Amino acid sequence: MSVKIGIALGGGGARGLSHIGVLKALEEEHIPINYITGTSIGAVVGAIYAQNPSTDFLMERFKKILADEFNGQLGLNYLKTNSARNGSFLHHAAQKIKKRIVINLAQSRKALLKEVRLKNVLCKLIDEGMIEEAKIPLAIVATSLHTGDDVVFKKGDIITAVVASCSVPGFLSPVSLNDDLLTDGGVSCPVPVEFLREMGADISIGVEIGMREYHPLESVNIIDIIARSDMITSQNLARMMVNTADVAICPDTKDIQWSDFSRVDGLIESGKKFTRQKLPEIKRAIKMRCPWYKRVFLT
Repeated sequence: MSVKIGIALGGGGARGLSHIGVLKALEEEHIPINYITGTSIGAVVGAIYAQNPSTDFLMERFKKILADEFNGQLGLNYLKTNSARNGSFLHHAAQKIKKRIVINLAQSRKALLKEVRLKNVLCKLIDEGMIEEAKIPLAIVATSLHTGDDVVFKKGDIITAVVASCSVPGFLSPVSLNDDLLTDGGVSCPVPVEFLREMGADISIGVEIGMREYHPLESVNIIDIIARSDMITSQNLARMMVNTADVAICPDTKDIQWSDFSRVDGLIESGKKFTRQKLPEIKRAIKMRCPWYKRVFLT
């Protein structure tokens, strides 16, 4: 009986491109992945890889869509801000007007961006079909806004499940499904390690992709304070969850914002680098799960 390895790919928007590097490093070492769980961007990467277990294919899919006006298709251009510390009076005035518009919209809309934008992008990344048809068993995690519980998809339409898992609160509309209202899996389960055991994994690898660097807030207002507080809470939860895995991989994602998809090569390389550092730990875990008579042949 061979050792079954599962990998939990965490949420974090654009920082999830480092998941590709993690999978590439494991592939180069001929370490097979038998189960995948994913939250948010981890669900996107996990779904593509589960359907087509090749990091070359994965990179090709992402790079093609990133080169094809990705931000405009998803609507991320609306979320861009000027991070310069010193702006003109008109710049600061414009920023305040934007925040006021957001507050006004919040009273009448579920989100800033429409769900259809996300679905259209995902249809270019992920093949249509059912979760249970994937070549590698896959679980996709979303969060119920009605109960606060994790909602784990192991079967059903793969695009619908990933849309639910990626619906960042406030930015993308929650998904109505089976009398429930589903939002980003990162709200309740940013690194879905716990479901790997249920699927049959002997060894769990968790990948956490939170921000590594915080900059002082340039302005102190309600929106910035709430956003920073939520970020800190989410990251602390992600760290707790990834440390429940047999092996935790935490690539250096620096200060990259969740909506900044401009540094794809650097993120992939960071994923590779940190996974290679963890290879002795992964191989040791594999060896310890093997029957004693097989261990003597493992280095």
